[in-house]
Amino acid sequence: MAGRKTLAWLFAAGLLFAAGLARGADDFPNKPIRIVVAYAPGGGNDLFARVLAKRLTETLGKTVLVDNRPGANGIIGTRLVATATPDGYTVILADMAHATNPVVYSTAQYDPIKDFAPITTLGSAPIILVVHPAVPLQSLGEFIAFAKREPGKLTMGSGGTGSTSHFAGEFFQLRTGTKLNHVPYKGTGPALADAVGGQIQCIFSPVAAAIPLVTASRLRALAISSAKRAAIVPDVPTFEEAGVPDFRMGGWYGILAPAGTPRPVVLKLNKEFVAAVQAPEVKARFEESLVTPNTGTPEEFTAFLKIEAARWSQLVKTVGIKVD
Repeated sequence: MAGRKTLAWLFAAGLLFAAGLARGADDFPNKPIRIVVAYAPGGGNDLFARVLAKRLTETLGKTVLVDNRPGANGIIGTRLVATATPDGYTVILADMAHATNPVVYSTAQYDPIKDFAPITTLGSAPIILVVHPAVPLQSLGEFIAFAKREPGKLTMGSGGTGSTSHFAGEFFQLRTGTKLNHVPYKGTGPALADAVGGQIQCIFSPVAAAIPLVTASRLRALAISSAKRAAIVPDVPTFEEAGVPDFRMGGWYGILAPAGTPRPVVLKLNKEFVAAVQAPEVKARFEESLVTPNTGTPEEFTAFLKIEAARWSQLVKTVGIKVD
């Protein structure tokens, strides 16, 4: 009898909790919203979160805060959101590491799709291959030919094992049959600094970080992973133009809430974030960082995440990228 009463109480409590979430969706938001950034202040995720938070605070009439929770290549902040109350008041501004960390790090302990309610993508940015000016390879074709002729002689820096720049480099090697000597750093910045200093020969860098060094002639760009050439570096060909088809990859940004967030709240968040990205001042900040604004429905973001997770999981298995 006591067991039945306990079960009945738990069932009733669950119904009350669900009813509370449903009621909360009617007047959402009625308190501050927290955008978690799983990295330290100053990076791209942090910049975009703060621009969006400012805009949403104005349009929603409620404070939208940015909460930096750095550590473990974004895992700490991501797990915090995965286990947060699914009421829409805690979301994360995620990037490509959201999909790749679970297949690279055994300590990730979250599912990039099942543990989250995708809200919308925000934008995407290409990867650019840059080399030190002293490297005597003037084109991507020459770079590939040399890497095949002298496997492992070219050192490739990255922002760390499992980072976007690392995955880009490994993907490139698979697509071209080349072999580069990977040197992981604790962030893209240090890797670019060593590329400028000549300690490494190349890096597949997020475009926003590398462009200032390219325009200042401190690094030379060989190819960019966008569908068409970038206006800021019009002489740099796309990978496809340079002879590597289907090399369409790069960084992306998106908003996710915890799994179980009520559908009306998900749709409200989607509407508000999409509108915020389209605001002229927000769009301008994205484009200044060479990020192309790109929003969509929760369903479209979910489908994209499934493709990303499957794509990089296969690369990890093929190449053997793993951090215990």
